[in-house]
Amino acid sequence: MNQRRQFGRLLLHSLILASCGSAATTTTTTTDTNTDTTTNTDTTTNTDTTTNTTTPLKSGSTNDATAVDVLIIGAGMAGVAAASTLRAAGKTVLILEARNRIGGRMWSWRNWGAPVELGANWIETSKGNPLVKLAKDAGVATHADPEEADELFIDTVEGRSLSESEAEELYDQIESMLDALIDAAEERDPDQDTSLRDALNDLPAYKKLDDNRRRLIESVLTQVVSDEFGAEADKLSWLGYDAGEAAYSGGNQFVIGGYDGIPTMLAGDTPIEYETIVDKISWNNDGVQVSAGDRVWEANAVIVTVPLGVLKAQSIAFEPALPAKYTDALAQLEMGLLDRCVMKFDEVFWDTEYTTFSVAGPDPAAWYQFVPLNGPLGIPALAAFNSGSKAWDLETKSDDEIKAEMLAVIKAAFDAEPTVVDMVITRWGQDPFARGAYSYVPVGGSIDARNQLAEPVSDQLYLAGEAYTNTDPSSVHGAYNSGIATAKQVLERL
Repeated sequence: MNQRRQFGRLLLHSLILASCGSAATTTTTTTDTNTDTTTNTDTTTNTDTTTNTTTPLKSGSTNDATAVDVLIIGAGMAGVAAASTLRAAGKTVLILEARNRIGGRMWSWRNWGAPVELGANWIETSKGNPLVKLAKDAGVATHADPEEADELFIDTVEGRSLSESEAEELYDQIESMLDALIDAAEERDPDQDTSLRDALNDLPAYKKLDDNRRRLIESVLTQVVSDEFGAEADKLSWLGYDAGEAAYSGGNQFVIGGYDGIPTMLAGDTPIEYETIVDKISWNNDGVQVSAGDRVWEANAVIVTVPLGVLKAQSIAFEPALPAKYTDALAQLEMGLLDRCVMKFDEVFWDTEYTTFSVAGPDPAAWYQFVPLNGPLGIPALAAFNSGSKAWDLETKSDDEIKAEMLAVIKAAFDAEPTVVDMVITRWGQDPFARGAYSYVPVGGSIDARNQLAEPVSDQLYLAGEAYTNTDPSSVHGAYNSGIATAKQVLERL
């Protein structure tokens, strides 16, 4: 039995997902008020059943200018962490949230009873990670990481499963190659960046691979690079690939008890305006005004925790505009994508001895991993992953097309034609409140952009979130720590 290795810093795995629906007979597409572009292939309405302990504020006025100390845009992990810190210091806070729920890119979907995570699913590097204690405090159960337990590596081209030693050798080989690239990047001129793909292609050990071996190596590369960054090696900066600081160490924990319990606990009774889409932020030395349509709120300061993709799309207008050094920094980063399709079956047809199935097919970048949910959640379901360009491409396809693709891979990998009872797919790239999964440094970009974005724009305007920190960016705990650090910046200036 193979144990899957972890390479480098693990990013926010399965942060962005999309939903593809229910029973295999009728197809009724619905879009819920979360705007997570979730669809359902059953006649049952596919809505988010997450329970919020906070109560949405109600206001029918066109001007909600009752001032608070700090406005926070977004009730994701960074937003609620900042709110908790500020309120503990005695500040008044109001959160404006575009969705109808807490969590942002954390989304615990309960339509099948046990919460299936359609957003963040792992607590990475759990040794010393504050999320471990927060999970316990919130009553959020975790499970042994399926990726660190027993894996079966299936080659559907050759029609066989690799032995433990064969799979181990694959992981050893790609790890050696990536280590060589990281070492070589340290000696490279910082002004002469190239893609991780170009660097890999020039590596002597990679050039020596025959076609079949290269296909297998590429499948593993998809898992350990594309999956973690939401982008293929040809999109990633060679110089920025291994940049950033890791705050913690150790293995990962798989969340099974509703990840949204953590932000819900942190938010407590913080007032939150749900379904409030902020479109303008005016700021000067006297304070801020935040607008959502014809509604306006005032505060001494505002913390903007919307994802990088939302800022890059200029969904929020700033008046005056953000200084050039901040817009330049935004241009140095991009949003990756990791999509998941989860199929529920009438029964388990796979070998329950394994907790992860890796699949190397004709296209090594497609449908490369399946995680069974029968063990951790008691649901006869498989969660399948696609990342980067493959995920963006799948988001343009119908539920039926995606379903057919996944079933074809299942047939080839498991020699089975199972009965699909239900299905859920996430399309976070199309979500206007996410526009991707998590941030990465593209070719020609700079890790220093994160440091710039972490600096206060002024005493009144701040950014917080996974993209705006150099310590474990693209992770849940990175967002959490960013929210706390930003709140402390505000406290120093108010």
